[in-house]
Amino acid sequence: MERALREFLDVRAPIDVETVNWGDGIRLRRSAYVDAACPPAAVVTSVRAIVLRDDAVLVATDADGTRHIVPGGRIESGEDFETALRREIAEETGWGIRDLAPLGFLHFQHLTPKPEGYRYPYPAFAQVVFVAKATEPLPAAMLPDDYVAASSFVPVIEARCLDVSPAERAFLDAALVSCGGA
Repeated sequence: MERALREFLDVRAPIDVETVNWGDGIRLRRSAYVDAACPPAAVVTSVRAIVLRDDAVLVATDADGTRHIVPGGRIESGEDFETALRREIAEETGWGIRDLAPLGFLHFQHLTPKPEGYRYPYPAFAQVVFVAKATEPLPAAMLPDDYVAASSFVPVIEARCLDVSPAERAFLDAALVSCGGA
């Protein structure tokens, strides 16, 4: 699995690389790629999307007030990427989605030792990022979430001014180009 991922990444160049911290002491190097090819499925743990509606993008606000434009989450056992993404977007934001297309991916490399009881691919894993169009609101599908506190559609011109990572901004720009909105 590690070799397949290495070979997949060797022919691609990241558009952004940064170090991020998760939870209690997990440090990772996150590399972002705008590339419609998907990494080996065995290392993909989550799916995310830039969700568009007319001239607006879906913006999620975390419990701590942080805003981001790539909502999504973990793939459950037996789910394919699209099924997981449809479920996660509905559960987190209350919106249905259609016209999913791969946009890129995030590659995470652990910089700290494997945590005890860690159940995800180690030393590396990936998250696939899609572009999707919003369909109808699905408020009954929303689940209480410790991560996403709220979501709303924000005009693209305003979303471009949000304090998001360079990777999120690049995914937004790529999504707009792929949908003819740039």
